[in-house]
Amino acid sequence: MRVIATYEYTKQFIKHDGSLENRILGKCLDDVVSGMVYYSGYIKRDISLKAIKKFIVEFKSEAKSNELKIENMDFYINTAWRFIHAFKGSEIYKNRFMKEKTRLIVINGDAGVYAQPDFIDYNNKTFYEMKSFSVRPAPLYVIKQVRIFQLAYPDFKSYIIGIPRDKKYIRIQRVRVNESSERTKKSLLRSLYNYAMENGRDIDYKDAIFKRHFTSYSV
Repeated sequence: MRVIATYEYTKQFIKHDGSLENRILGKCLDDVVSGMVYYSGYIKRDISLKAIKKFIVEFKSEAKSNELKIENMDFYINTAWRFIHAFKGSEIYKNRFMKEKTRLIVINGDAGVYAQPDFIDYNNKTFYEMKSFSVRPAPLYVIKQVRIFQLAYPDFKSYIIGIPRDKKYIRIQRVRVNESSERTKKSLLRSLYNYAMENGRDIDYKDAIFKRHFTSYSV
């Protein structure tokens, strides 16, 4: 079968490239808060200092790898500090919702899409996709991401969490994404199938589903 990752499909819907600094910033913030959720169960003291130290190391490493000279590191540290404290007030952090192993959406038995939302609440059958920018309104590629994740988690509620990093006083945004119609779902499945068959990587079907939760569809 031929497989793709969700981001490989959704990146075609991104309407803006953004600066390299902002892309690195977003990546590092995502990595840091995922680690905060994990370590909060083991570290009893305030985790903020550990998180900001991790951010600084990762940000400098990413900048160096991309041959990017950072002129105002204090700006990015202050941005990360506000973001970290806002995230600590979220339901994700307070309830320690974790990231699950990647699931696989199988289409017609010969195309697959790997799907992995940011955080999962199994007790309430809900998944969350988090962004470090405003999601009111949510960009098309983010909606596409969530629509794909809904295929992997067909019986889960879905939310986009926005933590706008560019605001001086950050307020967490929580946007519900309702389940799509059958017509919209079929259209997305056909589009994913065609994209995977044209651009995907070949992998043995048994290897693709081995020890992995998968959901099958036909179009």
